[in-house]
Amino acid sequence: MSIEEVYETERHLLYVACTRARDYLLMSCVGEGSEFLEDLGVG
Repeated sequence: MSIEEVYETERHLLYVACTRARDYLLMSCVGEGSEFLEDLGVG
């Protein structure tokens, strides 16, 4: 599996997790947040 495929899988998993939230979505992190949040228009 290439690094691009790994990144695409990570991006997809984050998207699915965010879109499955029903009422609220709370995301937190220690340090820098995921670079994929920018893809969702967050951060």
